[in-house]
Amino acid sequence: MEIIKLMRPKQWIKNLFVFAALIFSMKFLSPFHIGQAMLCFVLFCMISSSIYILNDIVDVEKDRLHPKKKNRPLAKGTVSIKAAGGVSIILMISSLLAGFLFNPLVGTVITLYLINNLIYSFKIKHIVIMDIISIAIGFILRVVAGAFAIDVGISAWILVCTFFISLFLGIGKRRGEILALEHNAHDHRANLKDYTEEFVNQITSIVVACTIMSYSLYTFTAYEHMYMMLTIPFVVYGIFRYLNLIYTQDEGGNPTELVLTDKLIIIDVVLWGFVSSAILYLTNI
Repeated sequence: MEIIKLMRPKQWIKNLFVFAALIFSMKFLSPFHIGQAMLCFVLFCMISSSIYILNDIVDVEKDRLHPKKKNRPLAKGTVSIKAAGGVSIILMISSLLAGFLFNPLVGTVITLYLINNLIYSFKIKHIVIMDIISIAIGFILRVVAGAFAIDVGISAWILVCTFFISLFLGIGKRRGEILALEHNAHDHRANLKDYTEEFVNQITSIVVACTIMSYSLYTFTAYEHMYMMLTIPFVVYGIFRYLNLIYTQDEGGNPTELVLTDKLIIIDVVLWGFVSSAILYLTNI
């Protein structure tokens, strides 16, 4: 049970980005393509879990000072560092081998994802702004891998939208850490001393505007019809709801926890998915 907790299955929700190409390429009714995308999703769950474990090993002492992360298996001492390292290596090697056997392009993207996260873990996460850009690159690689898995082209607009929405989630998480850790923030993450609340709020405003604008432009230009414009209100509501939560909760917002626990966000995402799928299907029958 502790090993499963160490793998952070709640974080696997981030890997749903691999299904973006499946939805927007209108392949979501094909059992074969669904199976290919599912396999890609599993591979990213494996590689991301191996990286989460590696991060926990590297940050075990700092996590013991964190009000929430101190309850993680490694920080709490319920799993040894040696055992955690073994699990991480097995997951890492297995995902890479399976990725290349499944599709060499997917395997290459998983490798790039691993490299990006290793650089992040040991260097970039300590550099202000570069850390959230590295996180955004990880989300883009998920989308690219999903497209390669089902052998479809990649829309530039999907990549742009993914970049801004992941920046938005990343900066929201930094704001949450600042509020939760207060004066001890820099002891947990060195670059948090450079993320003042005012600075984070300014970046958030810019990124929110870019996210909504890029998604809106996507709905205008990516298809011959303009019915996808009907999904804009769902995106706007989801972003504003997330903002409302991170500005009204004392401890800030963890993106994964908010998406998994807030009923209104869950309903909004489900409705967006249903309306988007219906529009894409009805305009191509």
